Amino acid sequence: MNSKRIDRAADCMEAILREEIALGGLPGASFAVLYHGVTVMKRHINYAPDAIFRVYSMSKPITAVAAQILWERGMLDWSTPLSHYLPEYADMDVITEHGLEKANRPIYLIDLLRMTSGIVYPGEDAAGAKMDTLFRRIQDEIAHGKQTPTQELCRLIAEQPLAFHPGERWRYGLSCDIMGAVIEKVADQPLSEFYEKEIFRPLGMKDTGFYVPEEKQARFTTLYEQTAGAASPLRYKEAAGRHLCLTKCLTPPAFESGGAGIVSTLDDYSKFADMLAHYGVGNGCRILGRKSVECFEYAQLDDAQKKTIDFEHIHGFSYGHFMRVYDDRTEAATMGDPGEFGWDGWTGPYFFANPKEELAYVLMLQVGGYCNAQMTRRLRNAVYSIVV
Repeated sequence: MNSKRIDRAADCMEAILREEIALGGLPGASFAVLYHGVTVMKRHINYAPDAIFRVYSMSKPITAVAAQILWERGMLDWSTPLSHYLPEYADMDVITEHGLEKANRPIYLIDLLRMTSGIVYPGEDAAGAKMDTLFRRIQDEIAHGKQTPTQELCRLIAEQPLAFHPGERWRYGLSCDIMGAVIEKVADQPLSEFYEKEIFRPLGMKDTGFYVPEEKQARFTTLYEQTAGAASPLRYKEAAGRHLCLTKCLTPPAFESGGAGIVSTLDDYSKFADMLAHYGVGNGCRILGRKSVECFEYAQLDDAQKKTIDFEHIHGFSYGHFMRVYDDRTEAATMGDPGEFGWDGWTGPYFFANPKEELAYVLMLQVGGYCNAQMTRRLRNAVYSIVV
């Protein structure tokens, strides 16, 4: 390792983040880089070292690992219809410009992993609007003290039409939450218990889960959301509430969202990322077999599906197992290796694991709706500058 290059890269990354903080885009940030199993960088800007963050969609890679554990054990099969595990998904409708029609094939588990199922997040199109109505109702019930358990919520989601026929295209949505319900059914235990036993406890992730216990709540970061901020230099404000049927994470939730419900710290999530960068081994424990983690390295979308990815910050990437997969150096316009994989979250956190280089990077932010593709590329390039 070249300590001068590492120090210079860390200083560059901190300068990039402080620049964004000064411009009013962020209240603070924490990041870590692990290289050959060693934490070579760790910086905290306006956050305590043990701060607890809502990672939102960075929950999805944890669900991917949980599903892969069951796949290794022969308890899940990616080519089996989803309805084998959740019968309510046996006869799905698709909403089209001509009205409703029956799905032309089943949703398979692999469709969930690839986000090609047609099960969408709340949105502005016809399918998204129906999901939005459902989620607004449930979120209102949460505000009045009523919670919907995971399996019941997934049954309600099954009553909504798909946005397209399974496999027809890629679209980010609720597939990972449905996979969470599948894991619960197959493992015959709540998602939180399975995660704790199979992932969190072995890796020493002592501050990670679906809620923050009372004795740790002083460390829980403030949730912000983006705003135009016409009367203020800040482009964010304290968030009034949560969305996607999530609670404030202060008590155990009835709905354990495999797609967005996890809270964690920089240190904890770094342990998870480093495990992936070492082909399934972390904290002296093997979580997954090498061949399982190799599955995360492969781009899994066909050309037509890949063309429907509409997120600026993953141009040049494909998708699979609920994560982006580095695919095209020219289009990505950032350093990396084909096979590097990772994901990010609604509040801005970001991570990748590159097993080829034994390299992992974790960034923790906490502003809802935050995405800065240029800053992401700049930070990634600084991380990769240490590889020798």
